[in-house]
Amino acid sequence: MASTLMNLYRDKRNGKLGGVCAGIARQAGVEPWLVRVLAVTGLVFASFLTFVLYIAAWLLLEDRPEPPASGADHVKTTGWQSGLSPQEALEKLEGKLKRLNGRVAEMEQLMTSREFRLRRAFNELREDK
Repeated sequence: MASTLMNLYRDKRNGKLGGVCAGIARQAGVEPWLVRVLAVTGLVFASFLTFVLYIAAWLLLEDRPEPPASGADHVKTTGWQSGLSPQEALEKLEGKLKRLNGRVAEMEQLMTSREFRLRRAFNELREDK
């Protein structure tokens, strides 16, 4: 139920206890050990809350469905998994950031344009009817 809404599943195959940390790591695109370190830190500083949230996730999240069988092994997608050199990973990340910066600049330009203000005024007039 909750798994399908957020596309979050327990990953028992890569998990140590219940697969909750591995599932969160898979969804966030980070290494599972990092989520486990954060969970243990949460247990140290907010033990009851972290424990309750972990148990709730363990009970509410469904097991990750098995991918359809194919001849290829798991394809590694993130930089540290695919074997990119640090320079290549940095260049790839730099390219993504430049594209995002361009998109943000386009949105800023639209938001500050007279055309946007005019369209917003027309939409407000339409809503008043």
